[in-house]
Amino acid sequence: MKYSNAELCAMVDEFREFAAEPSWLEFKTGMKDPVQIAKYISGLSNVAAYAGNTHGYLVWGVNDETHEVETSDFDPDVVKAEKNQPLRLWLKLVLKPQLEFEFYPFEYDGRKGVILEIEAAYRQPVTFRGMGYVRIGSALTELSKEPKIAAAIYRTLGHDWSADIVHGAGIEDLDPAAIAYARELFADRHKGEPCAEESKSWDIETFLNKAKMAIDGKLTRAGVLLLGKAEKAHLVAPAFARITWHLMDKDGNTLDFKHFGLPFIFAARDALAKIRSITLRVMPDDSFIPVDIAQYDAWVLRESLHNCIAHQDYARRSDVVVSEFPDRVVFANAGEFRPGSVEKVIYGNSRPRDYPNQQLVDAMVELKMVDTLGSGIRRMYMTQKKNSMPMPDYDLSDDEVKVTVFGKIFDERYARILLKKTNISLDRAVALDRIQKGGVVDRDLAQLLRREGLVEGRYPRLYPAGKIAEKTNRVEDYLEAKAYDDVFYMQRVLEFICAKGKVTRKQINGLLLRHMSGTMDEKQKLTKIGNLLSLKLKKRLGWIESEGSTSGAYWSLTSKGREVCRKGNPSCKKRCKKL
Repeated sequence: MKYSNAELCAMVDEFREFAAEPSWLEFKTGMKDPVQIAKYISGLSNVAAYAGNTHGYLVWGVNDETHEVETSDFDPDVVKAEKNQPLRLWLKLVLKPQLEFEFYPFEYDGRKGVILEIEAAYRQPVTFRGMGYVRIGSALTELSKEPKIAAAIYRTLGHDWSADIVHGAGIEDLDPAAIAYARELFADRHKGEPCAEESKSWDIETFLNKAKMAIDGKLTRAGVLLLGKAEKAHLVAPAFARITWHLMDKDGNTLDFKHFGLPFIFAARDALAKIRSITLRVMPDDSFIPVDIAQYDAWVLRESLHNCIAHQDYARRSDVVVSEFPDRVVFANAGEFRPGSVEKVIYGNSRPRDYPNQQLVDAMVELKMVDTLGSGIRRMYMTQKKNSMPMPDYDLSDDEVKVTVFGKIFDERYARILLKKTNISLDRAVALDRIQKGGVVDRDLAQLLRREGLVEGRYPRLYPAGKIAEKTNRVEDYLEAKAYDDVFYMQRVLEFICAKGKVTRKQINGLLLRHMSGTMDEKQKLTKIGNLLSLKLKKRLGWIESEGSTSGAYWSLTSKGREVCRKGNPSCKKRCKKL
């Protein structure tokens, strides 16, 4: 089976975290009607395509109101459709065009359920007996009643804006220097192939056809964007054909800016040239010679900007934006991220089947401006790992794609670990990067990192393990982060009350806070102290008692507490020993 039971349960937990079901996800418990199932497959497949997801999901065994897991008796192998046909076979016959879908039974803490994973529609809506459906909010409705959505599905999946012929445009509208440079890039891209040498003798029309910038000798928008003269931007109007670079201070104020127009083959190069890169130094383990690390990797910056150009939604009439901060560069383009999530791309299990600007992507591949099949993003992460620098961050909110390339070292321990462990896997490097940025990793992954001696601490706030901290000369950080056990805290409380007779919560806070783990925030520390006093020492053990209101209560030892204190510190001469 494609997924293990553990992976299916993790998928269920991920779905349950949504405050409300997204349009491409439906929870059910007892639905068994084959007709309804077919309609939902149509609706979820269509809306997944409209939302830019690779799949839609129908889940039996989760309450759609409470999101609690409940046992479902639905079994796709038992349910029969019309004329007693097996459900799977019947669905494949009545749904057009054919699409991939699969039922995955799972067991969640003894409760049974099924996940139906549905492939997103491709180039045309999925229909059930000639009728397409779409999920709007929590309701399933006919696609014909939502003409705007239907049109958007066709336009998004079947129409390539960048492949449209620019009527009236000709070779005279292209920049000669840009054409010459494009020829060089094409030959370099196909180095070792016969066409690399042959391309030198091609006429311009043949070259443009071969390099995916023209169709039958007619210029496409892709060709105008990449090679068009600066004054010919109106040929792709009303779209904006512009890259804007901003120089920002640390507070986000603009210090300088510049616009770069056609041809994009030069605009991208010139915008990247504006970005400054200094040298960072890191002292590796067991060495007195620092290692120089470039603040930014030129290829990573280039790939980030070229991806923005390739996947920009030009109909939105916005710029491709490059924002340079003192410690990071942010690249932004309007549009959606087709693979759905960055994790699916960098771990190699998701590749978009097409792009909104497929012709432009193909042309940029031919000119060696972007990698093929989405592999550029994974390569960016691998490059950052090799350079011992933080991983890029992707923000896919607000209907745009923002990628941040960091030019600072958050924690030298992270850089030193990557310098020392050059063969560390990408998933572990990404997890360590998230930890150094204050993020949280999956509990199972955290346990794996702990077993491998990479991290330590109280989940979810982790820090480098002791042996790594020692190797990186950060023992003081390790000791500051290390938490004492509860026995230490309880003994300190007993001795403190013994010495004072009775104390306030504020006094106890002052005693313990400085001894608590640096990985905990103030609220977590105070909560731990409160639980230690009220739940453990008072209610469970009966060693202390309180008098007065909650906020102004005084804490004192019980007779049992005095006995424990006496045994723990027999040399003490304080008055509790005499009572």
